[in-house]
Amino acid sequence: MNKTVTINISGIIFHIEEDAFEKLSKYLGTIKGYFSKTDGGNEIMSDIEARIAEMLQSKVNAVKQVVLMADVDSVIETMGRPEEFAGEETTDKTEQEEETKSYSEPVKKRMFRDPDSKAIGGVCSGIAAYFDVDVVWIRLAMFLLIFFGGVSLWVYIILWIVIPEAKTTAEKLAMRGEKIDINNISKTVKEEAEQLKKRMEKYGNDFRNNPDTRNFFDKLGDFIKEFIILFSKFFVRIVGLVLLVFGVIFMLGLMSTVFGFSIMGTNTEFNDWVNLFFLERSHYTLGMIGITLFLGVPVLMMIYGGVKLLFRIHYSNRWLNLSAGVIWLVGFVIALFVGITTGKDFGNAGKVKEQVQLVQHDTLYLTLNESKEILSGLKINNDDYEDNHHIHLKHRHRHSNDYMVGKDGDKKHIVGYASLDIVPSLTDNFELYVIKKARGEDKRAATERAKMIEYKVFQKDSTITFDEVFTVSGDEKFRVQEVQLILKVPRNKVVHLDKKLEHFLSDVENVTNTFDGDMVGRRWIMEKEGLECIDCQGLDMDADFPAPPKPPLPPGDINVDAKDANIKIDKDGIKIITKDADVNIGKKKSE
Repeated sequence: MNKTVTINISGIIFHIEEDAFEKLSKYLGTIKGYFSKTDGGNEIMSDIEARIAEMLQSKVNAVKQVVLMADVDSVIETMGRPEEFAGEETTDKTEQEEETKSYSEPVKKRMFRDPDSKAIGGVCSGIAAYFDVDVVWIRLAMFLLIFFGGVSLWVYIILWIVIPEAKTTAEKLAMRGEKIDINNISKTVKEEAEQLKKRMEKYGNDFRNNPDTRNFFDKLGDFIKEFIILFSKFFVRIVGLVLLVFGVIFMLGLMSTVFGFSIMGTNTEFNDWVNLFFLERSHYTLGMIGITLFLGVPVLMMIYGGVKLLFRIHYSNRWLNLSAGVIWLVGFVIALFVGITTGKDFGNAGKVKEQVQLVQHDTLYLTLNESKEILSGLKINNDDYEDNHHIHLKHRHRHSNDYMVGKDGDKKHIVGYASLDIVPSLTDNFELYVIKKARGEDKRAATERAKMIEYKVFQKDSTITFDEVFTVSGDEKFRVQEVQLILKVPRNKVVHLDKKLEHFLSDVENVTNTFDGDMVGRRWIMEKEGLECIDCQGLDMDADFPAPPKPPLPPGDINVDAKDANIKIDKDGIKIITKDADVNIGKKKSE
């Protein structure tokens, strides 16, 4: 039993006996040492290893999977011993050739396309090498067959595809029927390198000795250099023009913005908002100065650089650049200070939740005290109200984003819009909550601001009236104050939504997915699944969310189709509630 090792030769894996591996390694090492200082030595070694791998691959099969010592000896005798090409023995050349032939395997020609002598694809030169004839006759025969013999050009193309190209030195030797050993491989590689060297020398001599060619390339080089110089000048001026145009546009925009804010500074309402938004009036002034410097300095330098590039001004002032940088940094620091100081006071949110005590009824009628009535006591420009009212009518359920400033005498008020949501109640009673929100430097300050919000709800009998707007009185700052009302409706209780609530509702969920604006003017009963419309029969609902059909009443029951009527069923029978009278219907006799 012999020990084996695994080796990789030319990308092929072999299992070889340890003794055979040592002999093959020594053999390849000797060859590598001989060709290490030879031109093309790496290519020669690559071809030799590829040939050895090919020979070893032919000596293993499914039964015999290990390379033996005898296989290595056979490969060495076929490829040739190092002494034969290293000149270390004194035997003459004739004796060496005879001895090599006695141990060599018969040479087997193979069909390849010859890449060295090819005219198109190397098919004809490969056939000529295989049959050992002059390639001229093969090419002439192919030409005649194609044009006069009726043989299609596709035959040549098929041969081009089918016949492989002789890429390695071993394949080129096999194509010519020459012995594939170390001498021939090294000889062929050296000949190819010599031929390539001669061709390159020929091309170089032709180029040097041909004045027309030399003058052409000299002129081409001069033209390219002139073109690059001209293009660079043109490109620099284009860049300068772009910088100048955009710089002027940005400067005009910045000046118009600053000028616009200066004009707005004379407007009372704008000044009111400035005082309500910033912690100090001086912060607004500092912010305008900082933004102007932060944006204006780069724009001015853009215009300055554009003028220099456009008119090719090479003047450079170090102190000008340094001063611009310092001014820009000052503007950045000022703007950053104002932004951080003001933004810090918006950093945290706080809220207050207040419950409104309600008188319980089976049906609650919800209506709205519109803002026009509330704001009549505040000095708010009617045009401002109409504009703001038009905005929030156009954008439903976004009242919390609409604010106004009003005055009660010398006292200012921030006025905002509230909103109402209706959800199921987990108890048997109606519950109404007023949630006030605001922002501040910390949660405690935000909560204190939320407490300063004033909002009113009125109940008279079964009617609840909501104020459309809330106010923030005193000297409080604007910090995104909001008011949201949540009405919790118990199971089987009814709410009637007045048409004034069309834009007061805030995404109220219902079983028919009816939009808020379509829910008003009707009664809704709270079922297990959610709010369901009582008197929506015959109403054209949204085509995307049609109302489900109501099941017919069983025989003996009474179907009441009266406006503003409510049906209550209990142990005593059926009770019909209307505005004019209550009708009681007792149980049927069968019950």
